[in-house]
Amino acid sequence: MTIHTKKKLFAGLACWLVFAGILVGVVTGQGWVREFDRIGYAITQPVRPWKTGLLSIITTCGDPFVIDILTLFLVLLLVYKRRFRQALWVGAIQYVGYLLVIGIKYSVLRVRPIHRLVNVGGYSFPSGHTFAISIFMLTILSLFWPVLKKRWQRYLLVIAVISVITLVMLSRVYLRAHFPTDVTAGLLLALGWWFFFTVFDI
Repeated sequence: MTIHTKKKLFAGLACWLVFAGILVGVVTGQGWVREFDRIGYAITQPVRPWKTGLLSIITTCGDPFVIDILTLFLVLLLVYKRRFRQALWVGAIQYVGYLLVIGIKYSVLRVRPIHRLVNVGGYSFPSGHTFAISIFMLTILSLFWPVLKKRWQRYLLVIAVISVITLVMLSRVYLRAHFPTDVTAGLLLALGWWFFFTVFDI
């Protein structure tokens, strides 16, 4: 096992350990969870009609159904280019990963916040939107990183990836579809999954 591989595994484990801490805090109803959520909500305030409209559009970009379709197109494109190993990798990291999210959701059974600004059902923890968009954007990063040779291009790609993920997370909290701990947990779960999966280099 190379040092690079060990670093990936350590990073993935670290993300999942923090995720586990949030999971335990949510399940046991810890006070710091409520405080974290209160601060997170405060950051998204105030509620404005224009902001609600804009963030409703942004949150759609992270919809797991939308991401599933985009992932399918990406897989088919890679198959068309005869990059079969990459196609399998892309499909597995997104689709198998989301099964993990569903399993956790129906184990924790956390009820969504009240006073929601969008009509949404299901359970709250962790955020499926956050997980799906994080995995998809990190996959794009993995695929394009070797192609981009100039430093400024790579910086721009990283900024774009971080910005899209952050905006979707913000939208889920602002629209009261999730608690801040939900989106944070969704991000950590995705990062851990991505680090573990990148051990199998594409």
